[in-house]
Amino acid sequence: MAATIKDIARISGFGVGTVSRVLNGSPRVSPETRARVLEVARELRYRPNKLAKMLVTGRFPDTTIGIILPLITHRFSLEIIGGIYSGLSRSGYNLLVFNLGKDREQVFEHIRYSHFAGLLALLDPLKSEEKQMLEEHHSRFIYLDYHEQGESSIHYDHFRGGGLAASYLLHKNCRNILFIGDRADTQQRRERLEGFKDALSGREGISLREVYVEHDEEAAYAAALREIHAGRVEGIFFYCDDLALGGLRAKRDSGSSIRIVGYDDIQAAGYLGLSTVRQDGDRLGRLGARQIVELVRAEAAPHEPVSLTLQPELIDRNS
Repeated sequence: MAATIKDIARISGFGVGTVSRVLNGSPRVSPETRARVLEVARELRYRPNKLAKMLVTGRFPDTTIGIILPLITHRFSLEIIGGIYSGLSRSGYNLLVFNLGKDREQVFEHIRYSHFAGLLALLDPLKSEEKQMLEEHHSRFIYLDYHEQGESSIHYDHFRGGGLAASYLLHKNCRNILFIGDRADTQQRRERLEGFKDALSGREGISLREVYVEHDEEAAYAAALREIHAGRVEGIFFYCDDLALGGLRAKRDSGSSIRIVGYDDIQAAGYLGLSTVRQDGDRLGRLGARQIVELVRAEAAPHEPVSLTLQPELIDRNS
């Protein structure tokens, strides 16, 4: 027979009320109590009675979509979230946000006992046990701004985007080129750099160096300023606009004529005249909202995963 809350209470040594608060995500329990109750729940392979919980809480899974955010949320990610919110609100769905923070396992325990129809994931891959948990709850998910073989995803072609950034610097007659990226080893960073290198390969007289900093505008500013003062660079490709804004400041403060290109085309890029590779975060979010709603409304799972690859474009603002 399936395990019940009473079983968890008996084995853990806590009252039914305490166990219920833990399983419902209440903050009114100690970390030690929460950890013990969840440990027992896992050992017993406890699965909540969704119907009973819906009747008590009034929360129905067919009206809520979850979204998982990474620990570091870029400005571009916020634009995606805005698109998701707009798309879901027009479809009559609510949005439930999970931020991974520093304790991924605890967040997914919270997801396990939450109720939603589908999930949008803005992060590098879900672990196998996380996918299994979603499957057990019959919850479908779509990656946004990330792709994985065999899973549903909507993303931009980062390899092509890196090539567009290279073409910009080549067009501006840059020979000594620098790539400044953040230290997180993400699929997006790898593919952008691969496309950038591919577009530069075979070009005579071109030198490329790579510098990695924390995902912080001030760190990017300091790195760019050092390179400018050393006279070792004519053009810089920044992994994203969040970092490129620091490069623009370094260029301005030093009076340099170097060329700078970013990636994303966040709202501030247009105000500050930053050349960049544009990907439309609002459009990506709206597409994600539309596709996840179609998935959860379908009576049966599709034979093939959703797979949409969007194309970026170069925005030349002569920076």
